[in-house]
Amino acid sequence: MFVRKTLIDRLREESLSLAVLIVLLIIPFLGIRGYWLDILIRINVFLVFAITLDFFSGTTFYLNLGHSFIIGLAAYTLAILNVYYGIPVEIGIFISTIITCILSLVLFLPSIRVRGVYFAIMSLLFPIIFIGIATTQPFSIFLGGEGGLRSKQLFLSIAKSLPVKYRLMFLQLSYYYLSLIIAIVSYIMLYKLAYSDFGFILRAIGQDEELAEVSGINTVKAKLKGFLISSFFASLAGSFYAAIKPPVTLDFVSTATILLPILTAMIVGGMGSIIGTAIATYALIILYELLWGIVGEWRTIIYMVLLLVFVILRPQGVMYYLYLKFKDITKRLMRA
Repeated sequence: MFVRKTLIDRLREESLSLAVLIVLLIIPFLGIRGYWLDILIRINVFLVFAITLDFFSGTTFYLNLGHSFIIGLAAYTLAILNVYYGIPVEIGIFISTIITCILSLVLFLPSIRVRGVYFAIMSLLFPIIFIGIATTQPFSIFLGGEGGLRSKQLFLSIAKSLPVKYRLMFLQLSYYYLSLIIAIVSYIMLYKLAYSDFGFILRAIGQDEELAEVSGINTVKAKLKGFLISSFFASLAGSFYAAIKPPVTLDFVSTATILLPILTAMIVGGMGSIIGTAIATYALIILYELLWGIVGEWRTIIYMVLLLVFVILRPQGVMYYLYLKFKDITKRLMRA
């Protein structure tokens, strides 16, 4: 017999998520400011980068190594709109998101039809080609070359109208809560989609695309739809990150600074889990920063060794495994 869950039952099931959300909301009031608040802002943005990659690549197993290109394209589009057309970054964030979605879909359309490792190779070419174009004249003059484009910073005009001692605090708090809103909305939307009927279609493609086609699934249409959803949220986060971290340089497109951290979070978190990737983003970036105070210059080596240990111990994703175990424990404690 089906029994509708009460509000209390639902709150119990989501108690862990609610507790995390409350902590994230009150963090600035716990005395965390300056450097560590900047780190949390970056984590919120990279969380969106990671779960958008996980939503498409983690379900379909179409490894999009051009994800950093989409993020960088959104950043450069925002900078161009502001520098050359005078569009305020507050408005440019939304315009650049739409433009990037359209351009990325057009550019990646031929790649979507290619299967397996060939898609990964083709997608990797996009950031490489973009960096080559951006550093070659006459395009380097327009795109700022290695120095990048310095667009105006988000809310800077408002901050300048405030007393000097409140300016940095205003910007940090604004960026933190905006990044948190973007991260929460993106997470909820992508999580719901990943475990909806559409999400299971994407997973079916990842398991056996030929069988999915025989079953009547239009795999090309499903992949395009999944790619567009992933690109939208990645573009939004990329535009926002560019607005708070000018100038826009080639680091926004670089596979080393953008792709590797989010790809690592997806693998350690658990491909296709969304929540495991989100947890891994927070855990890995905070761990990397903490290691500096413990081992100093050795932190990169120690960090890489720890990543290897995580992958060896749990190839399917250690963070998602730990999350399920912890959730099971909390349920048992609540019933006791």
